[in-house]
Amino acid sequence: MRTIPLAIVPLLTLPLAAQSNAISGTDVAVYEVGGPNVYGRIGPAYPNGVASVVIGHSMCNNGTVTVPWIGNSGGVMIETYPKIAFLLARESDGRMVQISGKSNLKHSRVAFNFSGTNPCGPCQSGPSNTFRIGCYDVYSAGFNASQSNLGPTSEINPWLGSWNPVGSYFDIGDPSQVGYPAPADGVQSLSTSGFDVTKGRMAVPERDLLVPGTFYGQNHVVILGEPVANRANNVVSRPVSFSWSGSAWSIQLQGTSAQGSVLQRWSGATVDLGGNGADDGRFEVAVKVTGPVRGMWHYEYAVHNFDNHRGGASLRIPLCPTARVANVGFHDIDGDALNDWTAVRTASALEFQAGAGNPLDWNTLYNFWFDSDAAPIAGAVEIDAARPGPGALTVAVPSRVPGLLGTEYLGAGCGSPAPVAYGNGTPTSPNPGFAVEFELTPSGVIVVAFGFAGDNLALGGGCTQYLDGNQIAAVVALGADASGKATQALALPPGMTPVDWYCQGFEVLGSGPVLGFLAPSNGLRLRVAGTGCP
Repeated sequence: MRTIPLAIVPLLTLPLAAQSNAISGTDVAVYEVGGPNVYGRIGPAYPNGVASVVIGHSMCNNGTVTVPWIGNSGGVMIETYPKIAFLLARESDGRMVQISGKSNLKHSRVAFNFSGTNPCGPCQSGPSNTFRIGCYDVYSAGFNASQSNLGPTSEINPWLGSWNPVGSYFDIGDPSQVGYPAPADGVQSLSTSGFDVTKGRMAVPERDLLVPGTFYGQNHVVILGEPVANRANNVVSRPVSFSWSGSAWSIQLQGTSAQGSVLQRWSGATVDLGGNGADDGRFEVAVKVTGPVRGMWHYEYAVHNFDNHRGGASLRIPLCPTARVANVGFHDIDGDALNDWTAVRTASALEFQAGAGNPLDWNTLYNFWFDSDAAPIAGAVEIDAARPGPGALTVAVPSRVPGLLGTEYLGAGCGSPAPVAYGNGTPTSPNPGFAVEFELTPSGVIVVAFGFAGDNLALGGGCTQYLDGNQIAAVVALGADASGKATQALALPPGMTPVDWYCQGFEVLGSGPVLGFLAPSNGLRLRVAGTGCP
């Protein structure tokens, strides 16, 4: 993760199309994370290597129809069986991040149809080569770790649940088998000879396992033709913990499993889902807003590609044109700074745009964060598609966005250092605890003026007066405490008519840039009882 600069990047335009393959009554539920294991490590000496992690899963047929489950026919691979993707995430320092790379997913080619206690039972009889109604299957890490059954998530269309075995990873091999490239025939030719312990499994940097926090394993089952209305139970997560023995890693299950994206585990976050209806899949957006601190709110967004095939090429967050933005950052899963998403400030938004070859693909979670003096309100963020395909170019997801600029920054102060002014929140009506706070010399004195009109008057020495001197409504003198903090309370009662107040402080010094003894603060426009952007 890093702090990234603002830049200008061209927007992406894509054509539109549509399709659907829903099979009524299809509903497979994954209900348990289980049987985890660490299959060794590779790379430099601890703690600079990579651990190979696999988690198990349990699922059942919760629907009203049997689900076709055929691995091959006449030696040719068939797509009609569940595929299960995995990821590991960590909540730490107020952020939920994915710490596993883009691992392969499990091609589950044999149905066991266990009967007994499970969330879907009782297990019914039915045709062979199907997942029967009410039956369940359980896979430990030992089953899910088989590298001959782990294939790229990129080959799956998570919205349709489809996969083309002809020309696939299993068909062509890795590396390509003897005789390839040649006409693909859909017969499995993959040889795992020479694979290291992380190949196709979740590769997790050891340093990510040493960061204090809460770790989660997540499973996501994809079923061919499952209607979107039945997919709320396709994802399950469970807390896990890791320990290092001095020579090897181990993993232990903690707590209980819960259905839904791991983002729903993020404490204090608001989580919403949005998509293209029947055309393509959805993105889940979680946001956590804290503050304000020194007049700035901190925004943390995490975006999970839930089942969108086209992937995401940008995240656009609406923003007031005169709002300030600072400490912009981004986190993905590959550790390659050269393909990081770049932040672009436009007139009405902060937009994160994908680096080359790094879209937000299915079973991936990316993070975006920044500070702003605009307060959070209900709104929507937008995600543009990364590739051509069915559906609209843009997916809108409800969220919390920086859309209320109640205390507008008018310009910088002056001095060495300049005194600083900011609101302790938003000047809504009512807000009995609202105040303007000042930072200045410890135990110093500042004269604060309030008025009903603004100005941009040059005072000399590079200083500016942001108040109209002819419309001053009040002047107060404040003494700072030993830390340099001074506060002017402005208790706002209910029922106020929206009005703008302008505010600026002038610190009294032994010597200063204005008149030899004053140092102006930055200017503020207090939009009392206002809403939205100026």
